[in-house]
Amino acid sequence: AKPDEGGGHDPCPEILYTKGPEYKISVHLPASDGGKKSGGGGGMAGIGFELKKILRRDTFSSEMKAYLYSALISSGPWVMSVACIAVLGLYRFSGIASFDYEVFRATVTCTFAFSLIHVGVFQLVVTRYLADRFYAEDERITLATFITSSVIILCGGVMLSVPFYMMFPLPFGYKMLGVILFEIICGIWITMIFIAAVKNYNSIVYAFAAGVTVSIGGALLLGKYYGLTGYLLGYTIGQAVILYCLISRLLVEFPPSDPWNAGVFRYFRKYWDLMAAGFIFNLAIWVDKFVFWAAPDARTIMQAFITHDLYEPAVFYSYLTIVPTLAIFLIRIETEFYDHYRSYYARVTGKAPLSAILQEKEKMATRILRSVRDVFVVQGGITLLGMFFAAELCSAGGLTPLHIPLLRVSLIGSFLMALFTITVIVLYYFDLRRRVLLAVTILLVLNTLLSFFTTMMGIQYYGYGFTYAYFFALL
Repeated sequence: AKPDEGGGHDPCPEILYTKGPEYKISVHLPASDGGKKSGGGGGMAGIGFELKKILRRDTFSSEMKAYLYSALISSGPWVMSVACIAVLGLYRFSGIASFDYEVFRATVTCTFAFSLIHVGVFQLVVTRYLADRFYAEDERITLATFITSSVIILCGGVMLSVPFYMMFPLPFGYKMLGVILFEIICGIWITMIFIAAVKNYNSIVYAFAAGVTVSIGGALLLGKYYGLTGYLLGYTIGQAVILYCLISRLLVEFPPSDPWNAGVFRYFRKYWDLMAAGFIFNLAIWVDKFVFWAAPDARTIMQAFITHDLYEPAVFYSYLTIVPTLAIFLIRIETEFYDHYRSYYARVTGKAPLSAILQEKEKMATRILRSVRDVFVVQGGITLLGMFFAAELCSAGGLTPLHIPLLRVSLIGSFLMALFTITVIVLYYFDLRRRVLLAVTILLVLNTLLSFFTTMMGIQYYGYGFTYAYFFALL
């Protein structure tokens, strides 16, 4: 990814890349000597550098720390949301009525679904722009790009969320909190793009830990005194704590600059395929839930707040099983594969002999295959254990025996989802944007049609649409 602005930069072997909708950038900076002394290698700043530094200690605690950081970077916001909902669900009768809890849960679900789809339009383009500017050693634009992106996304979020909440017969305070929560979650999604470039990862862990604690405690406490509105207020305060801590980290890490950066707008025209792929992938992740919300056996909580009591819980729980795999793959890619990836392009741009280039290509391919093998071993083991203990997991999660076969099918679907996601990441490494766009479009179409067919065929087929959609899209 050569810089599109500034000019005058010699070709550098540090190739920058973007990742899929759930995964943020890793920023690679050229060495101060232009890579000449290092034989094509350069300095790294961001998650790859930090993970290497942690793993270099070669202790069990350092490895666990690296996996924790990787998990938070790859899937922190939605994992924390599921954890909050799960804990609050265990204590839902201690503060508010059952109906009020259903309204709250539907609010949070819709907020995360539509905020992810909304931010997906901007996510990859902003990531690409930021990576290109870091390549050109232009870190000063980081805060300006963050502010510009946030203003655009938050203004769009207001236009989406206000009409949505105005249709509900809910207290005005609850509607306003719903809009505020939507804006905060959008802010967290966009901040996670930039936060992957910081060096102090302890602050990220503390941010999510503090936010989740405040969300759970605040919802239970305020819900007891102020009902449904207090419940949402407590949860929203916790999410605001996460956003505040993440933004504070950005302000500490990066130098102040102009508050506006118009340069990012040109990337939306130039990289329209990234914009389309980000939107379609995030929509494809959620479209099966939308289809089941329109199913005959879906339950209407309140107007547009609809839930499917059989489908949603099993699929959401199955998603949690792929978090360790995504964390492991991110570490393998950032710490092992990247070195050979960098060396391969260094030999290409350095006009090395063909035999040397092919040798490095073989090493790079070997690292990818090893990473995929690790995914099969780890995720395969987790999936098999989940299928074997499906009855016990459903019982522990408060699900019914009807959820057991659906959970087993969803675990396989989540396994395929993890494979599809890491394939998309690898394609982005080599800038194969159109192939990603084709793959995610196929996924969207298949997930929509197959999920619709399963709603017509009966509950014994639930989950197969989602699973086969990822299977064929992966192929």
